[in-house]
Amino acid sequence: MNDTIIQDSIKVAGQAITKATETRESTNWWMWLAIAEFGIIAFLILKEKLKPKDTARQRFKKESLKQNIDFDNIINSSFNSIKLYDELKVKCHPDRFPTDKEKNRIAENIFQEISKNKNNVKRLLELKEEAIQKLNINL
Repeated sequence: MNDTIIQDSIKVAGQAITKATETRESTNWWMWLAIAEFGIIAFLILKEKLKPKDTARQRFKKESLKQNIDFDNIINSSFNSIKLYDELKVKCHPDRFPTDKEKNRIAENIFQEISKNKNNVKRLLELKEEAIQKLNINL
């Protein structure tokens, strides 16, 4: 559709130029100015349409810069997560509650979360509190 509009506009401009030269009138500077403006507008529209889109890497970078990063948790996780993980995986393992079905189900859910958050001290501490409250264990 845009191509037909551009072609029609060029055709009309060409007819106007031909008519002006046939009648031997003085040069119509306003018409030339309008043609130049049209060319500039067409150039800007094409430039915008042909502009490369954001790549996946650029989108990831923009999204990452918008997020808040908890550097304390990253540092603590680097040094303290393994010890806390080992302690929790032993104390909260579902096999420790074979007779109590409810505690076994709770322990299984907590154990899955512990496994998912192996390197996240903040979440492991939350799971530790949850295990103390729901499973009545001493950590």
